[in-house]
Order: sequence, then C-alpha cells, then structure tokens
Amino acid sequence: MTRVRKLAPVVDHVEKLEQDALKAVAFSQQRLQQQQQRLDQLIRYREDYANRHNDGPVTYGAMQLREFQRFMAQLDDTIEQQREVVRLAEREVEFKRQKWKLTRTRSDAMHKMIERINEQEQQQLQKREQRLMDEHALRQSGKNGS
Repeated sequence: MTRVRKLAPVVDHVEKLEQDALKAVAFSQQRLQQQQQRLDQLIRYREDYANRHNDGPVTYGAMQLREFQRFMAQLDDTIEQQREVVRLAEREVEFKRQKWKLTRTRSDAMHKMIERINEQEQQQLQKREQRLMDEHALRQSGKNGS
C-alpha cells in the first residue's frame, strides 16, 4: 500500500473539517443577516410610530404623552439590545471565518504534502523501472556477446 493510500483517511478527515467550517461560516452569516433584518425592522417601526405620533395637529394629554415617551424609550432599549445582538453575530461570523481559514490552510498543506509524496513515489517507480530496463539490457548484451 502506498503512503498516499495510507494517508487517505487523514485527507478525508481534513477535508471534512474544512467543509464543516465552511458550513459554519455560512450558517453564521445567515444568522447575522436575520439579526440585521430584525434590527432594520425595529428601526423602521420606531420611525413609523414616531411619525404617526407627530403627524397632524392631534394634542395629547400628559398621560398619553408620558405613555408615548415610555414606549419610545422601550423601543430605543430594544433597538440597542438588537444592535448588540448584531455585533455579537458579526464577531461570530469573523471567528468562524478565521476558523475556516485555518482549516483551509491545513487542508492545502495536506494536499501539497500528498502531491510531494506522489512525485517522490513516481520518481522511485521510474528509477526502479529504469534499473530493471538497464539490468535487462545488460543481460541481453551478455547473451549476445557469448
């Protein structure tokens, strides 16, 4: 069994790790996108709500004004919390991307090593074949010289 065949399970494992890391990046990016969309929706809702409140010459009592301000403060808090969720999701994407890059580097190194081993084995095979042909030629020249 050649060294390359012996290393095949290791190569398969390294490739699986790389693919898993790439899937994790994609999943994290999808999650980030969802969280960003939630943030955008909250911001639009806040703007729409504030605009509806400010449209027209409607007057509010003190109680209604306090309720409006309380609700706007809650929306602001929720938006800020969602911004933090987005920041965490961005960090997760970057972490997963770095992890994928590391596994890709390892996979590339493994493939280069396999290439070198293949080349070495090919060279050894060619040398062996050349030696056999040389020996055969020597035997043939010895028979013809007798």
